[in-house]
Amino acid sequence: MSTVTSEQFLIDKKSFVTKTATDGTSATVVRTATGAALSQTEKEVAGSYYNAIDDEIDYAKIYNLDYGANFMSKLGASDEWMGIALTDPTYKDVFKKATGKNSPNISFNSIADSNLKWESITNNKNANDRSSSRGGKFVGRYPLNKDKKQFDYLQVTAKEYKPNSFSGGDGMVQDAEDRNMASVGSVFLPMQPGLAEGNAVNWNQEDLNALDAAGANIAGSTIKGASKGFGEAAKGAIGGAQDAMETLFGQGGISKDDVAAYFAQEAVGKNVFTRTTGKILNPNLELLFSGPALRTFNYNYQFTPREKREAREIRNIIKFFKKNMAPKRKGKLFLESPNVFKLKYFFKNGREHPFLNKIKICALQSFNVQYTPDGSYMTYDDGSMTSYTCSMTFQELNPVFSDDIDMSSNDMGF
Repeated sequence: MSTVTSEQFLIDKKSFVTKTATDGTSATVVRTATGAALSQTEKEVAGSYYNAIDDEIDYAKIYNLDYGANFMSKLGASDEWMGIALTDPTYKDVFKKATGKNSPNISFNSIADSNLKWESITNNKNANDRSSSRGGKFVGRYPLNKDKKQFDYLQVTAKEYKPNSFSGGDGMVQDAEDRNMASVGSVFLPMQPGLAEGNAVNWNQEDLNALDAAGANIAGSTIKGASKGFGEAAKGAIGGAQDAMETLFGQGGISKDDVAAYFAQEAVGKNVFTRTTGKILNPNLELLFSGPALRTFNYNYQFTPREKREAREIRNIIKFFKKNMAPKRKGKLFLESPNVFKLKYFFKNGREHPFLNKIKICALQSFNVQYTPDGSYMTYDDGSMTSYTCSMTFQELNPVFSDDIDMSSNDMGF
């Protein structure tokens, strides 16, 4: 359906146009970058409603051009903006004028003259006559939907890696999430089958027989005494040895022959103890925690361009991942760490998905592209491939700890 686009206008220092259907049934409020650049926050909140090619956001849908109660529904706008737009009469008056539904007592000039946060705008150009709206950050999206219905999506944001430092309260052990890494670009991708997470911790079997325990008791008593001087250390060693011997040869039931056989076994490396006594030392086997594990996330996407713009967008998305995962040369002597990635699942209303897991900052460990996934070489007229498949493996930089998961929160947590 064709539309009529209004003149540019500013509301609260943000530039807009309205695109009104020629049949007069509805209009779309579109946030443009011509007069006031789109912020990264606006793009992230907008999700699928951000058009990277035209650098604009479908903010809201006016479905009631009579401008009755609740005349407008949210698309890519924030909840805060919608709350103001639906309650501030200034906004309604501006939209009426832009869509040709003139209010009898308001005009564009009167709005500007009365300081109602609205004014006409001119194109925003820098000294090189190039748009300054994107701020050098790449924003990609697949698919490029003409019909931008609300749907869930995965946002992958590349961040400039920032290492730990000697300064600061946490010294060199600050989590990546707390290092304030700057965003360098984002990609918005559709949800895929097989979304999963795998949580694991490391536990190892450990044993400690009676003789090992006796040795540990002697060492522990000696170390405790060492903090009070040499004399106390000697007393601790003697007292620890006495306690250990009483335990071994008293209630422990170990004979001198057992001790001799054990140390003979240790000397020759053969199982002398069992061969000569017909028994083994109780290993006191226990499974002990040995450390956390890092989670890995795998994704597989098939990109099938339907038009030239989408083919170029897919190419840029592939380059985005390859560029940001690659190490950076620092002269001839050093290589700097690649950029890292923040992955977020978003629900259709523009907030993080309440029933999917959160993910900590990740490194992209592998990114594989198959240019002929359908088994044959085939291109469009401009040379773009008819299909691509990309597989990605991300691993978190830090493990998940118990305090990362809030049982009272209204989300899935990490």
